[in-house]
Amino acid sequence: MKIGEEFYPSSKMMMLYVTYLLMAIIPLYALGIGISLVVAYYASVFAAEVFALAYLLPLTVITLFALFWIPKYFKSIKYLFTETDVRVEIGVWWKERHAIPYSRIMNVDTIQGPISRIYGLGTVDIYTAGYTGVAGGTGGPKARRAEASLINVPDFHDLREQVLEVVRGKPLFGLPAAATDNISEQMLSELKEIRKLMETKS
Repeated sequence: MKIGEEFYPSSKMMMLYVTYLLMAIIPLYALGIGISLVVAYYASVFAAEVFALAYLLPLTVITLFALFWIPKYFKSIKYLFTETDVRVEIGVWWKERHAIPYSRIMNVDTIQGPISRIYGLGTVDIYTAGYTGVAGGTGGPKARRAEASLINVPDFHDLREQVLEVVRGKPLFGLPAAATDNISEQMLSELKEIRKLMETKS
């Protein structure tokens, strides 16, 4: 990670997505061919051809579209670390741009699935204070997702530690260290006052 220098997911991401596609498509093709053979045996070859056309043609179109979309999606992803924030740009048709100030970052997690592990890739999820959004616009504490994700990057554990190292050097919410200390002292003082009031009432 270098400040001011854009970086991208690993090119292995495209192979990872092709693997996901094959895992989904091959069983569907096998199922379609199997049903076509059964129809040809018990009904007629014409009926089998009609079924194969109606079933396999849309599946082939979807497969070709996915193979076209995967490299486009890969090229759309950009990451950048500035002096003040983390920036993520992603999306082929609908562009999403996120800028997360270091001072608001509360947690940084890593995720690696079983197939991603084969390619040595992982994802770094960045969370901020109070952010509970999910894809689709619904929110709630049980549906929390990362405000920004650095997907399919190599050395993702090291990247997480580098982000945390930068975050540790920044005051919370951008406030000066003296201000955060003052807030802590005020909170402690108020808690003491609350405790005194509770003791006098009991």
